[in-house]
Amino acid sequence: MSIPAEYIIAEGPEGLKKILAEFLEKSRNDPIFAKQKHHVLYQLGSQKSMIRIDTDRTPFKFWYYDLMGRAATVAVKDVLADFLWDNWGEKQE
Repeated sequence: MSIPAEYIIAEGPEGLKKILAEFLEKSRNDPIFAKQKHHVLYQLGSQKSMIRIDTDRTPFKFWYYDLMGRAATVAVKDVLADFLWDNWGEKQE
């Protein structure tokens, strides 16, 4: 996966939570925004990962790619799982 030209940077789990909340609010109020694919560069220490978020349907769909080829961390999985559960009662697959 190459790094997309446009992305938002999330610093750690709290930064990712904040961005997800913003995406949810904006997608509810802006149908053009909701139809777009959104990319987040998640950073925590030396870890850097790209997360694509599809906001065109609910629950949101996530695509994860660590820039060093590692699996998603527990922190990232927990943030995404909590977000899905809190907003749609969906569990992480």
